[in-house]
Amino acid sequence: KRTYEKIPNHPLITLQLGYVLFLKNNLEEAEYYLEITLQKSPLLPGLIETLIPVYQNLGQSQKAKQLLKKALIREPEKINLLLEYADLLYSKQSFELALICYKQALTINPTETRAQANIAESLAELQRPHEALSFIEMALSRNPNSKQLALNRALTLLSLKKYKEGWHAYEARLSDEIDEAPKRLINIPRWTSQSLTNKTILVCSEQGVGDELLFSAYLPKLAPLAKRIIVETDPRLVPLFSRSFENLEIYPYSRRVSGTRVIYDYHWLKQCRVYPDLFVEAASLPYFLKETHKESVAITPHLKDDINATKVWKNRLKKISNGKPLIGLFWRSSLYTNDRKHFYPTIDLWQPILSLKNVKFLSLQFDDDSHDISLAKQLFGVNILKVDGINLRNDFDEIASLCKGLTGVIAPSTTTAHLSGSVGTKTIVIDRTTNWSPKINNFDAVLPSIQHIWPPQVDDWNWVFTKARSVAQRWIQDENHNQIIP
Repeated sequence: KRTYEKIPNHPLITLQLGYVLFLKNNLEEAEYYLEITLQKSPLLPGLIETLIPVYQNLGQSQKAKQLLKKALIREPEKINLLLEYADLLYSKQSFELALICYKQALTINPTETRAQANIAESLAELQRPHEALSFIEMALSRNPNSKQLALNRALTLLSLKKYKEGWHAYEARLSDEIDEAPKRLINIPRWTSQSLTNKTILVCSEQGVGDELLFSAYLPKLAPLAKRIIVETDPRLVPLFSRSFENLEIYPYSRRVSGTRVIYDYHWLKQCRVYPDLFVEAASLPYFLKETHKESVAITPHLKDDINATKVWKNRLKKISNGKPLIGLFWRSSLYTNDRKHFYPTIDLWQPILSLKNVKFLSLQFDDDSHDISLAKQLFGVNILKVDGINLRNDFDEIASLCKGLTGVIAPSTTTAHLSGSVGTKTIVIDRTTNWSPKINNFDAVLPSIQHIWPPQVDDWNWVFTKARSVAQRWIQDENHNQIIP
């Protein structure tokens, strides 16, 4: 800035100043200096590539789009600008247009790995996984050491139900190359399916709570193989896991976040009755247990609710619903960011569900949902109920009992949906497109109480909710029928 004061508005100085401010996350200041550069020297190398992410981080995607379009008119063969434009289209869910731009980039440079990988991502979003796999493998042939490409390939293989290959490839998530890969401060060998006879194994926490709920379903399969099992988990899951896995030792994790990476500390292992001989990450269990998903991982729910708390909730819910069936709704995750909000249908799209008769609805949202509840009343004349005295964000043991007292739950793929399915409550997971989660006849292969519903065409929420409505109607009919039978 001192140099800028001496030589104001010099494009090289304003460009460097804007870049440094961007790195420091001072986005408004960065935008100011970079736009000065744009006015003075719009063709300055590196300017567009620096200004675009500033606009995107400020939520000014239209500005970014216009800037890239003008730049591409001047330099249509500049591949980095074409890829930036394609990425912007992808982020706005314009997958067909993004696909065209990525393919155009390949005509300029047929070995462009980023274009090949992002073509695969676009095809996956468009529910064309076979084509996606061919482009990922093409990219891997040119960059065989890329763990990010290997991870993308894993998810595509799983979506194609190639589970043996998919779970093996999913090990790429643990590479240091992956920004979110955990780091573990532990000095014992990793289990890679060797004999566990007379051994103690530590099953390590990873990813989010929803993933922990999902992969904990494999613990009963692991239990007969080892003498003793220690489970590391989110502190909020300890009561629920301790009740559900009585013969396992359950401990809360100790971790911190450094940038995008989670670092796990294992000083707490000194508390265990026996120090573990081996460790394994929870999401590696399907691979090492050689899971094929030809049948459900479990027939009965693998997590056990607190029966006393559930009894209290059932009585309470019966009163507020006047004895009618009560369906829990969850429509928006805490990850409701610009690049993720397309996963969560807004309340105005829920008409096929909210117009159901002879049923009541309960919000399971843990954020401020007052506007949505008011909008549902205004649009559909329905009162979505709320309950107090429960922390719907953190008290998973209590939420499990609440869900157990409901007729069913309808939600996108979230922790709430996984928790509901884990205790055996009928659950519909709604999605804008198919995903890699293993399924058997559209029911979850790991949590079989969950039925997955996704549309033939991406983002056709009306199709999704119409289908979900027919399923929910059967729930209502079944519950009313059961109430009539003495």
